[in-house]
Amino acid sequence: MNQYNDLIIKCPNPEHANNVKLVCFDESCKADRLYCIQCSRNGIHFSHPQHQYQLSNLFDHIEKIEKECDDLINRLNKQMDLVYQSFYQLIGGIKTKYQISKEQIFNLNSKQINSILAETIQFKSFRSTIETLIQKSSSELQDQIQKLYQDLNLNQLNYYQVSDSDIKKSEELYQKGYKLYWYDHKYEEAIAILDQALRLNSKHQLALWCKAESLKMLDQYNEAIIWADKALQVDPKHFNSLYTKAESLRMLDQYNETIIWVDKALQIDSKHCNSLFTKASSLRGLGQYNEAIIWADKALQIDSKHCNSLSTKSISLRMLKNYEEAMTVIDQSLQVNPNHLDSLWSKGKLLQDQNQYQEALMCYDKALKIKENHQWTKDRKNECLEALKKK
Repeated sequence: MNQYNDLIIKCPNPEHANNVKLVCFDESCKADRLYCIQCSRNGIHFSHPQHQYQLSNLFDHIEKIEKECDDLINRLNKQMDLVYQSFYQLIGGIKTKYQISKEQIFNLNSKQINSILAETIQFKSFRSTIETLIQKSSSELQDQIQKLYQDLNLNQLNYYQVSDSDIKKSEELYQKGYKLYWYDHKYEEAIAILDQALRLNSKHQLALWCKAESLKMLDQYNEAIIWADKALQVDPKHFNSLYTKAESLRMLDQYNETIIWVDKALQIDSKHCNSLFTKASSLRGLGQYNEAIIWADKALQIDSKHCNSLSTKSISLRMLKNYEEAMTVIDQSLQVNPNHLDSLWSKGKLLQDQNQYQEALMCYDKALKIKENHQWTKDRKNECLEALKKK
C-alpha cells in the first residue's frame, strides 16, 4: 500500500467528523485547501471542480514545488555568481592598473612610465567615484532583496517546529553518515543515512554539507553543488561547504566561478592548503600561468609536499616553457608520491614536448597501469609512438 494512503488528517472544519480526502489547487481559492467529503457535499470548491484532487496528489505537488524551488535558487545563485564575476574582474583590473612593482618600472620606457604616473595621480578621484557607485548599487540591491523578503512574508514562515527528539535522532544519524563518509569511504551508504537525518531535520547544516561532499566524491559534481548551496542557505560562511562548492565547480571546468567561491573560503581561512591549490589550478585552467604559480607557491609554503600544488606549478612552468624548473618541481612531487597521476601525466607531456619520446612513454605506461582507460594518456602515448616511427 502507498505510504501516503495511510496519512490521516482531521478536517479543518471542527464540526466535521470526517478525515480529509480531497485537496484544492485552485490559485484564487480562499477556502481551506484540505477538506472532507462532507465539505464537498456542502458545496465547498463547487465552482472549480477541475482543480480538486485526491489527498495523495498533495505529495506529488510538494515534490514538484521542491524541485522548482531548487531550480529557482540555482538560477538566482548563478545570477549572483555573474555579479561576483564582474566584481572580481573589476578588482583584478584595478590591481593591474594601479599596483605597479619596482621590477615592472625598470622594464618600461619613459613614455610608459609617464602614462602610469598620469593615471596614478588621478587615483584619488577614481577611488572616490568607484566607492560612491559601488556603495549606491549595493544599497539598492540590499533594499530590493529586503523588500522581496517582506513582500513574500518570508519572515513569518513557521509551518512546523522540529521536535527535540527529531533533532537528537537527526544528529545521531548524521554522526553515523559522517563515519561512513570520512572513515569508511562508503559514500552511497553515507548519503542514504544522511537523507534519513535530513527528513527529520531539513536544516541540519552539517548533514547537508556531508551529503554534498559525498556526492562530490562520487563525481556527481552538479548534485554536490545543489546540496552545498542548501548548506550555505543555513550558514553562508560555512567553510567546508564553500570549499566543496568551489572544488565541484573546478571539476566541472567552471574556473571563473570556482575562483569566486574559493575566494570566499579563503577569506575565512587564508592558509587552507587545498583551497589555495583549487585557486591555483583554476588560474592554470584559465591560462593565467604566472598567477597560478604564485598561488601554488602559497599552498607549498604551508605544505611543501602537497602533490597537487606541485603538479599545478610544474604544468604552469611547462606552459611558460620553463622546462628545467618544471622538471625539478615534478620530480619533487614524484618523490613524495611515485604514483601521483597528475605528476606522471605532467612529466610525460614535458618530456614529449622536448622530443624525449622513450622517457615520456615510460611515464605514460606507468600512469596507464594506475588508470588504464584514461583516454588523454592513451592519445599522448600514441603520439610518442608515431613520433618514434618517423625517426
